[in-house]
Amino acid sequence: MMEFPQLSGLGDITSVNGVLNVSVITRSGEHVEGSMPANSRMDTFAAMSAIVLGASERLAIEVNDCLKNTIMNFGNCRLTIIGLDSKYIIAVVSTSQAEQQEIIAAVQAWKEALY
Repeated sequence: MMEFPQLSGLGDITSVNGVLNVSVITRSGEHVEGSMPANSRMDTFAAMSAIVLGASERLAIEVNDCLKNTIMNFGNCRLTIIGLDSKYIIAVVSTSQAEQQEIIAAVQAWKEALY
């Protein structure tokens, strides 16, 4: 597991109304820090989140654009995945009713404070 600095600030993201879990994951799919959805397998959740973001980034290249984030809407929740840098990503599980822009703003503020 790789060391990631200043993770205590994840609380700023988890405090957004509707956020259920926040995880920092390596781009190779290893869980670094944070919480996972109940009854999920940490290794599977982390690996699939990294794969989804990687595929989304490749699609952005195909349409000649840059990726800001990837959002997956499910029946009862939403998964937002954002690249932090060349080594790490962040995956945020929220309720379907959570304000997406608040989540993205909280991740951006956390990222800016980190770097």
